[in-house]
Formats: sequence, structure tokens, C-alpha cells
Amino acid sequence: MTLGLLILAGGRSSRMGTDKAALPFPGPHDPPLIQRVAAKVAAVAGPPTIAGQHDYGTGWRLISDEVGLTGPVAGLIAGLAANDRELVLVLAADLPFPSPHLAQGLAEIAERENDAQAVVPEHNGELEPLFAVYRRDGTADLREMARQLASPGRGPSLRRTLAGVRVRRVAESEWRVWDPEGTSFLNCNTPGELAVAADRARARPDQGGNR
Repeated sequence: MTLGLLILAGGRSSRMGTDKAALPFPGPHDPPLIQRVAAKVAAVAGPPTIAGQHDYGTGWRLISDEVGLTGPVAGLIAGLAANDRELVLVLAADLPFPSPHLAQGLAEIAERENDAQAVVPEHNGELEPLFAVYRRDGTADLREMARQLASPGRGPSLRRTLAGVRVRRVAESEWRVWDPEGTSFLNCNTPGELAVAADRARARPDQGGNR
């Protein structure tokens, strides 16, 4: 099974001070972080589509945000609507250690439980909608919910928007079989977080920081 792959890269990166997805990782001579994200899951998902303003020299398909919405939910809805796969792995562009085992596990749940419009892990008591598998036929429900929740100039959070679709929550006791250390959810919002992640990647180049 090959999943569609949607990478959300439309954020402002305000805490990083520069576009996170474009930063070389883990070192200055390595490809941009967004390329690493896609490469990590290439065995189970792709080719990549980017929801954002730049393709970072990749030549990958670029999707503009859903008109009338802002924030990650705008990229998610537009990217799902444009995808030609029924099941789509959605990842944030700043996750340097996405586990293909976790992605595959979420997809298998989605295939078995085909009533679920989104299969989303729970981590520390909260949903992780930026590492999740979405069913394309849930796009209309996501769009309707997002528009109900949106306020002028602001899009609703993904977590709130997910209340409008059928979500299969994946408990930690389930997903840690595929990603025991939970490194799939380590993101890089600040220079300090980026440095810690880069040290981890260099220390464990054979595993890349996850299983």
C-alpha cells in the first residue's frame, strides 16, 4: 500500500526566524528539512505534495491554501481535495524523524476501519493531527467544520476542526509498538529545538532518531 503524502509548509516560522522547511538538516551541507521529511517515509508514502508557497527546489506539486481559510487547516483541506489517493499521510514540514512504521500502522488502521475519516495518534493526552492519516472523502466535512469555526483573518485549529469528522484516536499504547520513543512528534519550532534534533540525527545516523 502506498499512501498519498501531503506536507504542510505554509507556516510563518515566527519562532524560528526563518523558513523552517528550507533549513538544511542536520548540517549546513545537507538537503532542506522538508526533503528529509519526505525521504523518511518514502517507502510507504508519496510522491509528495506541498501545501505552501514554495517547492524548495524539489519540483514537487505545490498546492495553495483553501480560499477563505488560514493556518494549517487551509493547507490540509486544499491538499486532501487535490490528492488522487484515498488515504493521505499528512505531515508537518518540521518533523525530522517521521517513522515509516508508524505511518504504515496508521494506514492499516484506516484500511480496517474504513468509517474513520482521520486516524490520529494521541500523544501526552492530545491529538497529533500533523502526523496522521486522512481519508480524502472526509474533505467536505473538514471544510464545513473549518468554515463554521473560522473568524475573520484567523483559521481554526486542526484539533478543533477534527471535531467535525469521524476520528479514530490511536492511543499511545497502540502506536508505541511502531515508534517506541515517540520521536515522530518531535518538531523544530525554535533554533534550540532544531539544534537538539540535529545533534540527535548526527548521533544516530543509522536510525535517524527513530525506529
